[in-house]
Amino acid sequence: MDAAVLAKLVGKLLVSIQLLAGFDLPAERPDVVFVPHQRLQDEACDGRCEVYGWFPPGRTIYLDDRLDPVRDIAARGILVHELVHYLQQESGTFPASGGCRTWLERERQAYDIQIRWHADQVSTPGARAGFQRRPWKLSCSEDLSRSPRRHETQSALE
Repeated sequence: MDAAVLAKLVGKLLVSIQLLAGFDLPAERPDVVFVPHQRLQDEACDGRCEVYGWFPPGRTIYLDDRLDPVRDIAARGILVHELVHYLQQESGTFPASGGCRTWLERERQAYDIQIRWHADQVSTPGARAGFQRRPWKLSCSEDLSRSPRRHETQSALE
């Protein structure tokens, strides 16, 4: 993927998120790194899970290398979600070391902004751009102190 094209897309998406949610634009943009799905699963959730993007604390967003956010709107929505997490970190909206409730609120905000962003992409009445609701049931039924990474990406469809 062309780095300049991706950087331009990240800049546009950050502005879109700012307009939707009121975050200040950060001084620095995050790096976006594409990694194999298995590596993403290993890093983000300690094993097998349905994860396509991950933002651990820092300046790097990891995306599944099968995604093409430049050409695919659903993949772009995943990038929007991870960019929201980056802006949450940079703005200090949530405490860095919060518990399950903090994690839950971060995820809710990221999904809500992602869904609103998707809705703005629809130009034809009745058309659908990606999903229109959160793909997971989010809850704080687990003790996150043992494996916070796993819970952040674990589907709660059980």
